[in-house]
Amino acid sequence: MLKNVLFAVFLGCLILLASTAQAGKGKVDIAVSPVPPALTMSIKFVEPSGNNMLDADETGKLVITVKNSGKGDAFDCKANVSTAKIIKGMSFEREVSLGTIAAGETMVKEIEVKADEDIPTDNAGFTINVKEANGFDPAPIKLAFRTKAFAEPKLIVADMGINDQNQNGRIDPMEMVELTVRAQNIGQGDARGVVADVKAGNNVFIGGDGQTRFDLGSLPSGKFKDFKFMFYTNTRIANGEKIPLTVSLTEARPRFNQDNPLTLVMNAPQKKVEEIVVAGQDTQKTDDIAIAGGLSVDVDANISIGQKAGKYDIAVVIGNKNYGEGVHAVAYAENATLSKLNEIFGTERDPKGRLHKYIKPNVSRVFIYYGGHGAPDLESGDAFFVPVDGNPEYIRASGYRLQTFYDNLSKLPAKKVTVVLDACFSGNTDKGMLFKGISPAMVKVKKEYRGPAGAVLMTSASVDQVSVWYPEKRHSLFTYYFLKGLQGRRIITRMGKSPWASFQNI
Repeated sequence: MLKNVLFAVFLGCLILLASTAQAGKGKVDIAVSPVPPALTMSIKFVEPSGNNMLDADETGKLVITVKNSGKGDAFDCKANVSTAKIIKGMSFEREVSLGTIAAGETMVKEIEVKADEDIPTDNAGFTINVKEANGFDPAPIKLAFRTKAFAEPKLIVADMGINDQNQNGRIDPMEMVELTVRAQNIGQGDARGVVADVKAGNNVFIGGDGQTRFDLGSLPSGKFKDFKFMFYTNTRIANGEKIPLTVSLTEARPRFNQDNPLTLVMNAPQKKVEEIVVAGQDTQKTDDIAIAGGLSVDVDANISIGQKAGKYDIAVVIGNKNYGEGVHAVAYAENATLSKLNEIFGTERDPKGRLHKYIKPNVSRVFIYYGGHGAPDLESGDAFFVPVDGNPEYIRASGYRLQTFYDNLSKLPAKKVTVVLDACFSGNTDKGMLFKGISPAMVKVKKEYRGPAGAVLMTSASVDQVSVWYPEKRHSLFTYYFLKGLQGRRIITRMGKSPWASFQNI
């Protein structure tokens, strides 16, 4: 009897010891709580480029969130990940331990999904199951996203424009210049971790806050970002010489880095900055990507070479801008006084001005461009150019008569004369009348003039019409489309109308 009691006690010890040994191996998770857990699960996919696709050579994440809203603990939880099909070049961990999720707690687990450069463009479908040791599993979830085959990015400086101190659109020695640079990815693949570094060569100095490094972040295919910096030069770079400035665009993968020497020339016309609004672009690109301009005016950037001027050919270009008190300024122009107009074109009494004296008879070709205000004499209706020192109220005395201009041109011994007039003579402008206290209806303008025989004459408006501006292009509407036409572009306008009012071959 004693032996049986001792044997029973010994057997009990073995069972207890065995049970303790199992607990020591970490198997306590399979215990059952007095009350059940209640598990729910959510899944999201995140990736670094922000395009919601898994790109080649990219690592995304499946973020699994499991919440236990029950009163009992969930033991030995595991997440199992499977795909509807095998996708070449994609790898991930298929089983991840979540451990015990206590009552009222939430577990978040990230599973990396890696794509190498062999991954195709495809649909990736995932099923995520979470298993709990005692069978209290949450409902499985399916998740799908696109994979994207490898495509190279290509980083370029797409455009740039200056804001110079003296506002003449040129870079002069010792002048502080703000340069806006547009970096664009014109490759089919997205660029990551893009950085722009400005490198100044000899005789160039960085101004402003001295910043030369700009973190641009990711640049999806076709997208661009702008950055600005300031610089100035000393006097050792001659007029017409290239200014040694380079922008290096680097990417997270060094093989896609690009050095971009900037095409800036000392004391030569440069592109000026324009503000633009650009619509969003689809990142799914299958063809060539257009280079994003817009910082500069297109007709200023692509200047036509045209026919080469002869030794005796002459061009006279006048742009009247800053007028006297009470007269609206003319945008995007420069200045000529009455005395200068008389000097160049001659007067009614003496038609032989400087232009006449420069001409080699029957050899010289003459091109004349005038941009500025025009106004009529209120008594006679005669049209006059308004010089920068002229007064529309006394235009007969202070202006240059249009008919005198035509008459003097007809006496030039030139082989050919081409005249472009970007002016109206109605006395009216887009900002109002040039005359004080006078209604446009009261102004009468003579409409018939004797043009120079054999000349080509282009005008922005008839004498009683109003010329208008094209602010987005920093030109008048007429001049912009005139320059566009010189580039060989076909001009298509609404209602079939030409952007200028008249074209005469007299």
